[in-house]
Amino acid sequence: MSSSTTPTPASAAVAAAPPRRTLAAFACVYFFWGSTYTAIHVAGLHLAPALVAACRTLLTTLLLVAFCLGTGRSLRVARAELWKLFVVGVLFMTINAILLTWAETMVASGVASLLVSTMPIMVAVIEAAMPRGEGLTPRGWAGTLLGTAGMVALVWPSLRTGAGHGDRHLLAYALLLLAALAFALGAVLSRRFHFRLDPFVATTWQIASASICNVALALGSGALHRAVWTRGGLLSLLYLSIFGSLVGLSCLTYLLQHVAVTKVSTYAFINPIVAVLLGVFLLHERLNGSEILGMVIIIAAVATVIFSRVRRAPDTPAGDQQVAPADTPA
Repeated sequence: MSSSTTPTPASAAVAAAPPRRTLAAFACVYFFWGSTYTAIHVAGLHLAPALVAACRTLLTTLLLVAFCLGTGRSLRVARAELWKLFVVGVLFMTINAILLTWAETMVASGVASLLVSTMPIMVAVIEAAMPRGEGLTPRGWAGTLLGTAGMVALVWPSLRTGAGHGDRHLLAYALLLLAALAFALGAVLSRRFHFRLDPFVATTWQIASASICNVALALGSGALHRAVWTRGGLLSLLYLSIFGSLVGLSCLTYLLQHVAVTKVSTYAFINPIVAVLLGVFLLHERLNGSEILGMVIIIAAVATVIFSRVRRAPDTPAGDQQVAPADTPA
């Protein structure tokens, strides 16, 4: 998976990739990244959001450093790249991670995953609005409008309820949309910065940068002193760091080098389905009729926007695809 590997055309790369390994990689990205919402919900019930983010990013950084050194990857980075990696890392794993964890203490993990899954739509809109950005096709705009309708359907029960419990949900929805916006902005900046680094090296520096901010926030807010360490909280943190970050990222990197990006992009709308199902079976969450309708609409909208963008360049080599995000929005 070295970044120095000569890219091959997508069709040739797919043919060369062992089918079982490819299927296993897809299964890991689909399941582990979808299950991070469940793990975040559990961790947030035991520990403060800033402390969850601090512990997760610290452990993930250590794992990635060990992985990079063990696979012969140099962690040296030019000074001009450091501030860019810092900005992207903070957007991905500080702002996004803390807001998401905070919101999941107020709403079901499945609902959280659906609102955060609108991130690709936000990326498309931000790109279209920026100078020399990639404009949206008519299908892309249709997907954006469809996604907006899905969000309205999803939050409609809380809007109708009004004060009290509904206000708590509305705050959570606002936090989730801000979390998705932070991640979307980080993804756009990552793409425009054109990092010429191995994906794992770039990710290591991004998460390490976020760790500095997360630890400072956890210490400054007193979250560490108030923490009550439980088995459930610790297991959730380990799961997020090992399976959500290291394993998930490794599988995504493998897929981007061997499979067409149109297929890899399907994780963006499969993950929320996994999150909703795990929330139902493991956390006993329930979706009402309006929320189910919102789920269907949002997933369809995300798929519409993603395919309207990636199909504009069907001949792009799979190996040329850059791993922009350091992690999923979760």
